[in-house]
Amino acid sequence: MMKIKMKYSFFFYIPLLGCLMVIACDSKKQEVTNGDKEELAASVNIIQLSSQQYSLGNFETGGMEKADFHEAVNVNGMLDVPPENKVAISAYFGGYIKELSLLPGQKVNKGQVLLVLENPDYLQIQQDFLEAKGQMKYLEADYKRQAELAKENVSSEKKYLKAEADYKVMKARYESLHKKLQLMGIKASTLDEENISSRITLTAPISGYIAEISAEKGMFLNPSDIAFTITNTDHIHLELNVFEKDVMKIKVGQEVIFSLQDNPAEKYKGEVYLVGRTIGEEDRSIRVHVHIDGEDELENLVPGMFAEAKILVDSSQSPALPTSGVVKVDQDYYVLLKTDIDSQEHSFVKKLVKVGKRDSDYVEIVNAHDFNTGSQFLTKGAYNLIQE
Repeated sequence: MMKIKMKYSFFFYIPLLGCLMVIACDSKKQEVTNGDKEELAASVNIIQLSSQQYSLGNFETGGMEKADFHEAVNVNGMLDVPPENKVAISAYFGGYIKELSLLPGQKVNKGQVLLVLENPDYLQIQQDFLEAKGQMKYLEADYKRQAELAKENVSSEKKYLKAEADYKVMKARYESLHKKLQLMGIKASTLDEENISSRITLTAPISGYIAEISAEKGMFLNPSDIAFTITNTDHIHLELNVFEKDVMKIKVGQEVIFSLQDNPAEKYKGEVYLVGRTIGEEDRSIRVHVHIDGEDELENLVPGMFAEAKILVDSSQSPALPTSGVVKVDQDYYVLLKTDIDSQEHSFVKKLVKVGKRDSDYVEIVNAHDFNTGSQFLTKGAYNLIQE
């Protein structure tokens, strides 16, 4: 004959995601005997969920894991590009800006025309070049002729030396003017008396984006004036400032996790590539150069953005649970330990735990030895149940 020994218990019904959750609270001992079930000591709070409630509530259960916890150095920095990827555009020869149609942020390709300058002085340089070119041909021929005559003792050495000097002086003038034309963007090989122009163009020396425009149409652009700044963002890196007290902890190859100030929730990863060797006198910090993982696919990264970063300098493994499975109540931390009471229900017992290190995903459980190997815990959805 089956004997059932019962004592009264109180049940509280709490709505949970459109269904009912039953919490059985009994400060005394409850015995259930049916041949297959053992006596249950319910001296602690037991939270029971039916299979339907567990499924609809989107709960998850799991065991403790060995998680990596890192000692981190918190630093600030800024996104930047290598020096060769930033170019300030100015004119070698001053002139009035006649054409300018670019906007900040606009993409330009190497060799693309940026602006058109006009100055009558450009005409003089081209004229001088064409004159030097013509005279050099005559002087070269005379120099060769005098060399042959001097060799045969037909002409005096004085005439030969004079022809040689005149030719070399004109050749130097020709080469000088040829270089000037190159700086002006004029092809000397195609220049003749028919296509002399008072205008020259400035072209982009690299591909990139217009970062800043300091010129205006109609203004006179001096050689010392900067008209544009072009930034090539093909290789964006992170420049961090590490204070002197943490310098000895930083090494090449360490992992870096950082976020941008406008979106701190999104995390990016990188690796320490270079560590500076000079400490700044003002802020007592060194520069640390970080290469960003998958930078080619991160189009939202812009040079000049400020970043907050963690350099992971040391790591260790410890038993841990997901942060969603550990709930703080006042000054204590609790978890829900799964118990096998009924195959048709999911039962959990509220347990006090001691926590240690933590990161964004896991919390170290210092007293993990208090639980049996293979113990299961509610790893998702524990907050509402424990707080209730």
